Amino acid sequence: MEGLIKSVGNIFIAASTFPKELAGSCKGHDCKVNEVCIPQSPNCICVPLLEAFVGRGTRDGSLVSQYKTTGQSTYYTCRADEQCGSGAGVDGIKGPKNFFHTRYELEPFWWVNLGEVYEIQKVISTNRITQLYGSRLQKMLVHVGESLDTCEMKLCGQFVGPGVTGQVIVTPCLIFPKGKIVKLTSVNDRSEVFHLSEVEVYGVK
Repeated sequence: MEGLIKSVGNIFIAASTFPKELAGSCKGHDCKVNEVCIPQSPNCICVPLLEAFVGRGTRDGSLVSQYKTTGQSTYYTCRADEQCGSGAGVDGIKGPKNFFHTRYELEPFWWVNLGEVYEIQKVISTNRITQLYGSRLQKMLVHVGESLDTCEMKLCGQFVGPGVTGQVIVTPCLIFPKGKIVKLTSVNDRSEVFHLSEVEVYGVK
């Protein structure tokens, strides 16, 4: 086919080659170009594309990460009046002296174990609030899975900075990956620390 670019790890399949029976009650639908057909036994309904995707993003997700078990790639020795262990990322405190903090690494990471498998909707991260340090966050990847092996995890989404001090970063999971571990990785072109004031994971069972 014309217009296709070879790409390792990607497969193209023309939708026109699928048997129409797979569409169920949407077989032969008369939805418009800007609508999506949604099966609704025994018939189907046509919903505007925008409304369909907004509906997906507003499911009854709840905060499932607070006070859960956490960890990070390395640990930093902070000042006596600061809390900078991994648990500071899910303690509900958003302040200038409360944040998780790694050492300098090329790709430092932080994770939370939710204890049970959830379908993750979104992750809300609050960047470090201390003045001048927010721009250290250049790029962040959010993965979901059953282990800390990134290769076996699903990508929820990413943030491309630079970040701003105190910035609230909302990362929606467009594919709603399932898992009990949510891993945030800071990606850099040179060694850098990774610190966020708070991480809030929203999901449903």
